[in-house]
Amino acid sequence: MALIGERGSIAFRLTVWYALLSVVLIASAGSILYWVLADRLRQEDDQWLAGRIAQVRGILSLHSRDTAALQEEVHRDTAMLAGSYLRVVDANGINVIEAPIPHAFAGGRPFADPRFRTRGDEQGMDWASGSGETYRLMSARVGIIGAGFTVQVAMNRTSEEEVLAAYRRILWLALFASLAIAVIAGYLIARRGLQPVSRLAAIIAELSAAQLHRHVVNDDWPRELQPLAANFDQLLVRLDESFVRMSRFSADIAHELRTPLHILQGEAELALSKDRSKEQYRDCIASATEEYERLARMVDALLFLARTEQPDSLPNKRTLVIEHEIAAVCDFYQALADEQETTLIAGGSGTVLADSALLRHALGNLIINALNHTPSGGSVVVDVTKTSDRAVEIVVSDTGEGIAPEDLPHVFDRFYRADSARFRQGAGTGLGLAIVRSIMLLHGGLVSLDSQLGRGTTATLRFPAT
Repeated sequence: MALIGERGSIAFRLTVWYALLSVVLIASAGSILYWVLADRLRQEDDQWLAGRIAQVRGILSLHSRDTAALQEEVHRDTAMLAGSYLRVVDANGINVIEAPIPHAFAGGRPFADPRFRTRGDEQGMDWASGSGETYRLMSARVGIIGAGFTVQVAMNRTSEEEVLAAYRRILWLALFASLAIAVIAGYLIARRGLQPVSRLAAIIAELSAAQLHRHVVNDDWPRELQPLAANFDQLLVRLDESFVRMSRFSADIAHELRTPLHILQGEAELALSKDRSKEQYRDCIASATEEYERLARMVDALLFLARTEQPDSLPNKRTLVIEHEIAAVCDFYQALADEQETTLIAGGSGTVLADSALLRHALGNLIINALNHTPSGGSVVVDVTKTSDRAVEIVVSDTGEGIAPEDLPHVFDRFYRADSARFRQGAGTGLGLAIVRSIMLLHGGLVSLDSQLGRGTTATLRFPAT
């Protein structure tokens, strides 16, 4: 059973089913032909017996009272028809004629079956003698003026049974031969048909990280394998993109970690190069603390992104009143806005199905980005809109410096920061917008960014309809 189970050989399973189907079809066709042949032979025998009865009925109508003439006529006809037997019984059950004579039968008489003596329905029946011979019998009642008779006729159909037996032997031989041929041919056909699968497996085995750009769909695959090849190409594209992102991500991590580590190392070496005053040591420690905080924020952000990308990372969604969530985030950043002399405005209302902590995290990242890139006297507005398809959008817009068009497609990439922001005092980790995108993907939503240099930036969080 293991060979034909789900984990068994496909070629073996195809061979088994092909062989079974072939045998079943051949056996069904042979059985039907055998039944038709046997039935046709019986019908012809019954027609012959019915004709014989009609012939005897004519003889009886002519010689019903002349027994000697009747016997002579019947014996003469019977002698001319080899393998035919006849008996005429009167109304009292006495044999009037029986031809040939009873002792001529080997292994028993064809009329020896007691059930046959009372039959008169002109329906054929089979009877086998003790010697193995087979007879076809028929009986009919014949009414003649002044007398009534029962005519019983029989014919030896042993030769027909031998033909049918030979047919059965040939049928069994054909079944065994077809089974053997079907197994061998089916296996060869299955192996040949599965060669493209083996070729695809060989191509996959040859692939490495450096060959992910290779496409297999260009080969001449069978129609059944074309979707598999196309999907495999899509998988290779995704893997290639993942490898590129991982390589770039590793390089970005190395670059981002190298800068604070070099700063920490340089300040430590400078402090140890000679004796310093307490104030100089304090400044060195304060500068190192800032770098430690930056490293800690970067590690926290990376851990958060790693958690959100886990398959079992599901947000704790519930229905939230959006104005309450926005108000809580804006209250937290109001002090920073006042310090920068920037107006922070919250508006809009509605409900959304989301995780409160993740929603506030995403809003906080957008608001802090807007505040960091909006000069004094500017404004940051958080508003809520509803679309025609009942989706909810939270829009964070500012009047800041904007983003260059060449930087806009990359702002959601990890560690990406525009050149204008890289040297800003207190620059972030470059992971804020990447975190926002991961949060929205967890909620089945989208984040988009629209910006113009010198005119500000608009970020939109789109949550699907609940």
